Amino acid sequence: MDDTVAAYRKIVVLMDDAAALDEGNRERVRTTAWILFEKNRDRLETLEQDLRADLARKDSPLLAAFLTRLETNADFRDADKLAFRDVLDGLASVPPSESTSTALHKRIADDVAALEQIQALYQKEISQIFSGLQTRGMIVHREAWEHYVAFLKTKYKREAILKESESQLPPAESRGGAATKSKLEMFGTELPPKTIALTFDDGPHPRYTDQVLAILKKYGLHAVFFEVGKNLGTAGEKNEVTLGPTAAASYRILESGSILGNHSYSHPVLPKLDAAALTKEIDSTSALLTYIVKSPPVLFRPPYGAANADILAKIQADNMKTVIWNVDSEDWADPVPNSVAQRVITQVEKQHHGIVLFHDIHKVGLDALPIVIETLQADGYKFVSWNGTAFAPPNTRGEQTEVAAPVPVAQPYHESWAAIIGIDDYANWQKLQYAAHDALGVKDLLVQKYSFKPDHIFTLLNGQATRQNILSLLGDKFGNPNMVQREDRVLVFYAGHGATRKLASGRELGYIIPVDADLTNYEGSAISMTNFQDISEAIPAKHLLFIMDSCYSGLALTRGGGPLPSQNYFNEISRREARQMFTAGGADQQVADNGPNGHSVFTWTLLQGLDGRADLNGDGFITATELAAYVAPAVSALSHQTPAFGNLPGTEGGDFIFDLKHETEFLNGDSAQLGDDAIQVNAELEKLRGQMREEQRKNEELRKQLETAEAQLKQGAQSGAAAPAGAAPGGASTVASNLPQSTAAVKTPADAAAASNDEGMRLYKEKRYADAAAKFTEASTLQPASALFANNAGFAFYRMARYNEAVKWFLQTIALDPKRAVAYLNLGDAYVNLQKKAEAKDAYEKFLALSPNSKSAADVRERMKSLP
Repeated sequence: MDDTVAAYRKIVVLMDDAAALDEGNRERVRTTAWILFEKNRDRLETLEQDLRADLARKDSPLLAAFLTRLETNADFRDADKLAFRDVLDGLASVPPSESTSTALHKRIADDVAALEQIQALYQKEISQIFSGLQTRGMIVHREAWEHYVAFLKTKYKREAILKESESQLPPAESRGGAATKSKLEMFGTELPPKTIALTFDDGPHPRYTDQVLAILKKYGLHAVFFEVGKNLGTAGEKNEVTLGPTAAASYRILESGSILGNHSYSHPVLPKLDAAALTKEIDSTSALLTYIVKSPPVLFRPPYGAANADILAKIQADNMKTVIWNVDSEDWADPVPNSVAQRVITQVEKQHHGIVLFHDIHKVGLDALPIVIETLQADGYKFVSWNGTAFAPPNTRGEQTEVAAPVPVAQPYHESWAAIIGIDDYANWQKLQYAAHDALGVKDLLVQKYSFKPDHIFTLLNGQATRQNILSLLGDKFGNPNMVQREDRVLVFYAGHGATRKLASGRELGYIIPVDADLTNYEGSAISMTNFQDISEAIPAKHLLFIMDSCYSGLALTRGGGPLPSQNYFNEISRREARQMFTAGGADQQVADNGPNGHSVFTWTLLQGLDGRADLNGDGFITATELAAYVAPAVSALSHQTPAFGNLPGTEGGDFIFDLKHETEFLNGDSAQLGDDAIQVNAELEKLRGQMREEQRKNEELRKQLETAEAQLKQGAQSGAAAPAGAAPGGASTVASNLPQSTAAVKTPADAAAASNDEGMRLYKEKRYADAAAKFTEASTLQPASALFANNAGFAFYRMARYNEAVKWFLQTIALDPKRAVAYLNLGDAYVNLQKKAEAKDAYEKFLALSPNSKSAADVRERMKSLP
């Protein structure tokens, strides 16, 4: 720890007022500090690995000693402790286990919170700079920081540090900004005015790279990530590649639309290497990136920006472009996010354009990044990305990067519309009990789960649902091309009476019954399937789905074809026209109005399917075909109904798509759960779901067997050999193509983690706490930096009265997200059950400080009266 703190202090002394130096000395100082930082980073990575291993032990003596030294060593100033912030973040992300100490997890969480407070002290000193860009010229005094720097200067002198490090520096002519500019290098000064390109060096990182991607996604931006080969894996003598676990983040970078670049294998000072070592550094990383990207890298950045003519010639010979920066965040040297952001904004405003250097290996840059983006966007700057040939605005011509992992699917719709109709209170027909409630249940799900805009959902309940109003809504409003457009989707849900009339031709015609329909002569006052066919042709949206919780026959439906052979299956079904209808049952059947939670059996099963259970192939989307495949057999098993599903005339191979939204609720005592009747029905549904999956697996095996047999037949025909015994004759391929094929996406760890949390939430609502805890723990293992998954794991253990384990998870939640009020509430409740009243009171006080006006606040204040 002492060596780490000493190096950290030297970096601070070196960089203090370095901007005032001439260019040559500034680069000398900067490169020296950067080399010290890289060595420190190696020390800290080793320390974190050792502490993680020790945390898995029951007594954890090494970790306990580290925390004690950090907390109590009088020689460490508060600012010194910021050197260990990333280490503590890493320890906080380790999921609790039975073997780990609750007390140690609490100390880690408390220390993370303490470092946040230290950092906040320095943040306040320069916060005025961000009241607006017009204040850029203001001199902001950082008094507490300056006091710390003054103390360091009594211990270290810049020139002495430079002298002891001189032998490690590259020649002056090859150092970053001091180097002679070469035509073989690309600089941010070449970009148009008011143009910014973001770049991130030294990754990928197991936690921070994904957080950078989340920030970029929020603002719709892309970047270039210059990666260090040793973080990706190894490349042998013949460049045979073995990827390490961190390389998974590189696939996610590509999936997001950003680009990977070569940043050497071990981040050395390249001009100090001989030719063989230089070649190895560059070629090893190129081999690793080629394996991931499926094409050679085209961008290179030398470590420390240090390059000479030989290096640039090597890069050019490898068909790469060398990219340097002209705006340095210095996020590797500055522990204060506001200061990092201020530095970037000041440099950009001075130069009016630039390639900005950040790092995706520590937290301070993450905290500064949103400030930089929002401030520059507000001032009219445009962010560009690499298009294969140059830095340019998105969607300009350039090379398309091939990705080994799945390419993200574009959103299938521009806008989403819905008509929700439910009728209980009929004027002439028998009154119903659940139809209006069914309609509202579907409406709520569309808003909460599928992000339908409330003002895009039109609801007709009971007396509002007249024939005229229904036809006007569907035909006039949804048929208006100025409102509903080609790239939209429209869902129509109806719950109410249905009827079937047998025509003179012998054909049956189905009707839905509006609230004002006549009982005996309903044909003129009801709405027929012929009307719906006309409506479907009038609505301009590419996808239209009618879901009718009503029983009738006389549907002019056709079955869909087999799965498309294209690998772009999703893109195909989202592009092609779809006109589909799903009904609860036939003419001689009655809707079962005895489902859970005041719903019919059909609508309850529909809601459970749309909650995620109908995602039969696990790709994060539910098609109307999948929904029907899940709902129809389940409803048939639970009632005397036989749901019908198919395509209306006008369908061209498309399929209505529901894009699942992952669960984001932090579980607590107010979280909703299902009643016993709903749990019982869902248990039956889950049994049926398991049977469907097994059937799907068998179909997949059969399809593969048929494909193999067909291939053997073709091979035998070409060679004149007899067909293998038992092989099907020439129609086998047609049979195979009509079987359900799996289109499951290969999930990234983040997607898999979110899916596990989703499943955990469903299990929690059904009070299956042990199963829920297992899923939440799985999610946290896949994405250890998620406070959501940690909290939910803790609350599942809390529900099982396993309070010690719950406390560990809640402490981890707080370490990951110190401002998450609900975690303190849950922690206080767990401590109360452990009879730890002082700890409970402390947790409750922190909850009230963060959320004094929440609906739980009054109850918490009441509980605190019984605590000492």
